[in-house]
Amino acid sequence: MDKKKTILIIDDDVHIRRILEIKIKHNGYDTLTAKNGKQGLEIIQNQKPDAVISDLNMPRLDGKELCLLTNPIKKDRPFLTIIITARINPFEQKWIDELQDTMFMEKPFSPSKIIDSLAKYFENVTP
Repeated sequence: MDKKKTILIIDDDVHIRRILEIKIKHNGYDTLTAKNGKQGLEIIQNQKPDAVISDLNMPRLDGKELCLLTNPIKKDRPFLTIIITARINPFEQKWIDELQDTMFMEKPFSPSKIIDSLAKYFENVTP
C-alpha cells in the first residue's frame, strides 16, 4: 500500500494556507504548514514532504531563496515545488526553469489546478 503523500504549504497569508490545506486534505493528502520560508526550510529538512507549495514573496526567507536552498536536496530526494505569486516576470521564469521539479502558478490560482499538478507529478514519480 502506498504511503499517503505529504504536502507542505508555505505562505505568510493565513487564509491562503487554510484554503490550500482544506482542499489538499480533501483530496487525500496529509499537510504541513509554515508561515515563512525559514520555517518551511526547517520542515523540508526535518520532515521531508513529498511536495511544497510556496508563496514567492514572504518574510524571513522568500520563495526564490527557498528554492535555491532546497534544489540541491532534490538531487537525492526529488519533490515538486509549486511557487505561487501575484506576478511572473521573464526574469523569475528564467530562474524557475533552471530548477529541478519546480513550477510557477500565478495568483489568483485555482486550488483544483494545484491538485491536478500534484496528481500529475505523483503519477510520474517512481515510488
